[in-house]
Amino acid sequence: MTKYIYIIRHGETEYNKLQIMQGRSINIGLNETGKNQGDLFYEKYKDIPFGVVITSELMRSQETVHQFTKKIPHIIDERITEISWGANEGKAMDESVKLRFKKMIHEWSNGNLDYSIPGGETGTSLSNRLQSFVEDLKKRKEKFILICTHGRALKMLITKLLNQSIDKMEKYKHSNTGLYLFKQKGESIILIEENNTEHLL
Repeated sequence: MTKYIYIIRHGETEYNKLQIMQGRSINIGLNETGKNQGDLFYEKYKDIPFGVVITSELMRSQETVHQFTKKIPHIIDERITEISWGANEGKAMDESVKLRFKKMIHEWSNGNLDYSIPGGETGTSLSNRLQSFVEDLKKRKEKFILICTHGRALKMLITKLLNQSIDKMEKYKHSNTGLYLFKQKGESIILIEENNTEHLL
């Protein structure tokens, strides 16, 4: 059976607009721009016969696809929620925040997935929960699946679906409601569209 997996990042929040790091513990909804992005995505893809919609437990994820979940089975799965950014959560992107972030990326890229921003989630933890999610996702019977997740979780999720090493994460860009479309046939998964934002034009 051939399956199509549509994965998007949530719409814009005020924290996105102000360049404040969100993470797992920041649970705010979409701003007006984000709501409009979700509406535009819905208008573009409402005729796709999705069998299930999967979101994290956070408001910004659920609100982005709320028009789909009015009539399509909805699963809330905490495994695809955003990483905990620890000391960086709720902080504007000043130099100290950027340095902690860059240090984490450096450590992960060099294979130290046990590293985390102080008080935050390790790469190992994020990797394990998303690997578990992908294993279950591959077994799902729906031919069309819609997933709404978060920036860092999305990057890790892409590498898991494509069976790539963690250091490939940084090459994948993510815009608010940007679409990554995958095609699965048996155990084979290929990437068809990357961060597609045509619905916003």
